[in-house]
Amino acid sequence: MLPIIAIAGPSDSGKTTLVEKLVRALRRKGYAIGVLKHTHARIKFDRAGTDTDRFRKAGAVLSAITDDATLARFSMVSGTPPRNLINALAKDVDLLIVEGYKREALPKLLFTDHLDRVDFKGIVATYGKRGMGNGELPHFKPREIGTMARWLERSFIIPGRKAGAVRVSIDGIDLPMKPFVADILREANRGLLKSLKGGRGRRVQISIDFGRKI
Repeated sequence: MLPIIAIAGPSDSGKTTLVEKLVRALRRKGYAIGVLKHTHARIKFDRAGTDTDRFRKAGAVLSAITDDATLARFSMVSGTPPRNLINALAKDVDLLIVEGYKREALPKLLFTDHLDRVDFKGIVATYGKRGMGNGELPHFKPREIGTMARWLERSFIIPGRKAGAVRVSIDGIDLPMKPFVADILREANRGLLKSLKGGRGRRVQISIDFGRKI
């Protein structure tokens, strides 16, 4: 399971403020947190005539610009399933917080204030001044940011790290893998990499392009 949690709720309910607080709380614990905001409005991210705009219009699927502090990346995603985009981003962080994509099958934290009826399908916890439901789901009040951060750590970040210790994906889709297969892959690659100069480290990424379907 990739460490992904979506924030769901009415407009102007405070979702962005909550995300800010959670990012700060989890960063203090040393975790790398990513945030993906989905909007239906057209993003005005690059001015016409700039170098990156020209590269993109020429057909580059990726154009990027960087200074000494920040990297801005422009990728063409038309036709790419949202789940593929979300999964790709989640692989680079300890937790990806998603705001938007209400129809995607993601575990969701739901804002309950200002809601009279709730469809609890896909909801894993609720947030607000008042709770809803029969009490089976965790509910967090606005003052319980620390408690919510610990819940995210216990429920998503730590299990995600364990599950992601060995991960194989083909064309962006993760393969289901039994523990003994993961162990074989991990130990075989450990032995091969240790024989290479510089082949030591904690997290290793290997990409293989076979040139044709396997």
